[in-house]
Amino acid sequence: MEQQYTYYAFVSYRSSDEKWAKWLQEKIEGYRLPTTIQHENTDLPKSRLRPCFRYHTDIQPNELKTELRNKLEQSKYLLVICSPRSAQSPWVGAEIDTFVELGRRDRIIPVIVEGRPYSDDPATECYNPSLLKHFPHSDDINQDREILGVNIHEEGSGSAYMKRERAVMQVVSRMLNVSFDRIWQRQKRRIIRRTIFSVIGALLVLASLIAVWIMNQPFDSRVMLYESSPAVEALPPMYNAVVTLTLPDEERTDTICSFDEEVLFRYLPARLKNQEVAVHVEAPDYLPLDTIVMLNNILSLPLARDPQVYGSLSAVVLVNGNIAPSKRIMVENFDITTDAAGRFTLFIPLEQQKKSYFITDPADASLSTTLHAPCGRNDIILL
Repeated sequence: MEQQYTYYAFVSYRSSDEKWAKWLQEKIEGYRLPTTIQHENTDLPKSRLRPCFRYHTDIQPNELKTELRNKLEQSKYLLVICSPRSAQSPWVGAEIDTFVELGRRDRIIPVIVEGRPYSDDPATECYNPSLLKHFPHSDDINQDREILGVNIHEEGSGSAYMKRERAVMQVVSRMLNVSFDRIWQRQKRRIIRRTIFSVIGALLVLASLIAVWIMNQPFDSRVMLYESSPAVEALPPMYNAVVTLTLPDEERTDTICSFDEEVLFRYLPARLKNQEVAVHVEAPDYLPLDTIVMLNNILSLPLARDPQVYGSLSAVVLVNGNIAPSKRIMVENFDITTDAAGRFTLFIPLEQQKKSYFITDPADASLSTTLHAPCGRNDIILL
């Protein structure tokens, strides 16, 4: 029966390579073996490959401490972080020697983070002398004991991230004695799914941030007017319409000179968009407009002409300087008669209104005049 180990692996490294040791430990402990492979290999661990031992302090290389030897004894694999720096570390060498003494030479896995193995150049050699001693390289195939390391910068195509992920799967496959290709293909699918979800999540976050940014940007509102009453060409056009927006903290006012123009209220607070505000519009000869609108980028407001301005006529008729009671006259096509005081009052429908009206005496066509509207109650018509 195989010995039970407290640790799946002991991570051996020099302090200057601690970031790689920590990275490898987190990757190994975080890996979850696919369920299908677990079912096919009942002797494989059901949980993650944890814990892995990594010494967190820099120890001076004098003699292998008892507690660290105990940790090596309790570890199934030795993962050696290999670089030109660790190659010069007696402490890493001592850990390799101890693991070999424990009879676990075949469970040493070099992880190359920098340099080249068996380079014979101190500047690039990444294998510690102890590794070279226990795994010597020889041109004689019968004497060659070269150990193949896992290189996180493996040559070939692919991103640096994918190369590092591939290296981790190589370590896992060796530790579990499972086909690398099966593990790697599943891991690649995991990475792709995770990347897709991450991109989608990032896009959603970005879209949310953009939406919030847009929602909090000041906005402009264009205000246009249109005539809701029948348009009468004979009457003066609309001019000098004063538009007032009543906002919670201020009033904004501008003038529109014709129905073909518009005004622009700029930099309105974002919080007011699609909120109700009061609008007042006042223009000569038109009815005042007081309404509540939903404030938006475009406001189109109706303006109706005041039918009383040019349509309500009232005057006293004088003939030869004398008041003419019960006098029949024609105002354009309207046949009317003055009252006992010689006055007449007439309301003309909006569609028939004019700026001035031609008045005649049906009894004497030579008697005529023009009445300019609007007129007041003191107007006098001389025939």
